Amino acid sequence: MKQCLILVALLCTVGETLVAQKAEPDIKKYVAAINNGNADEVRREIPVLVTKYPNHPGVMYLQGLVTREGSEAIRTYQSIVDNFPESEWADDALYRIYQFYYALGLYRTAEIKMKQLVEKFPDSPYARSAAGAVTAEPAAAEQQPTAEKEAPAEKEAPTGHVPVVTPPIARPSTETVPAQADTVIPVRFVLQVGAFGVQNNAQSLKERFDAFGYPVEMISIVKDTRALFLVWVGNYATYEEARAAGQDVKRKMGVDAIVISR
Repeated sequence: MKQCLILVALLCTVGETLVAQKAEPDIKKYVAAINNGNADEVRREIPVLVTKYPNHPGVMYLQGLVTREGSEAIRTYQSIVDNFPESEWADDALYRIYQFYYALGLYRTAEIKMKQLVEKFPDSPYARSAAGAVTAEPAAAEQQPTAEKEAPAEKEAPTGHVPVVTPPIARPSTETVPAQADTVIPVRFVLQVGAFGVQNNAQSLKERFDAFGYPVEMISIVKDTRALFLVWVGNYATYEEARAAGQDVKRKMGVDAIVISR
């Protein structure tokens, strides 16, 4: 009888452990904490969440929210969109990608991301907010922002980091610079393999791709008196072609790439 009781107790313990392992993390609670200014507290809990819920899209989304370096956050968000498109956090992640490029002044890329959001997640509140704001055709040629170009305010970030940005949900009607009516500008795509606040870091990555024979360039963007240095690789006619090239770059160079338009 005693052995039976021990066995039952053991089975109950195992069952409770399995239930605990299957329990979903309360991602919305953490998001609310971040929105209330408690990002540091959530940041401290991330390692525990990652250990307990590896490859969980909600936990990955939290990682993106608390990451101070914008380019790293974008890679995390893109991974959610690509690998967990059915997750409830996929549309949030894609919208964050849109925010990043909008605030950098890369308006065409931002518009493409918003169009993807509307197409992939038509029931998303972000997509509904953008209804009527995204045109059926690509926008005019994307202009590199200068110190004089107006852009949404961004959160402060430590020197040397690309900031995580938070423009409004609804895209202003003055977002893009329209092309002349008789001008047709083809859309081209490149791979962004790095974004740095320190020029030497960008130059080092550029030289690394140079050494392997990749067509690569370094683009500087001045925003709010702060310079950002982007490393772009390749020149592709379609988004699909660029994405396939990005996978090849990942295999050969061990570097994550983000497709943007130019």
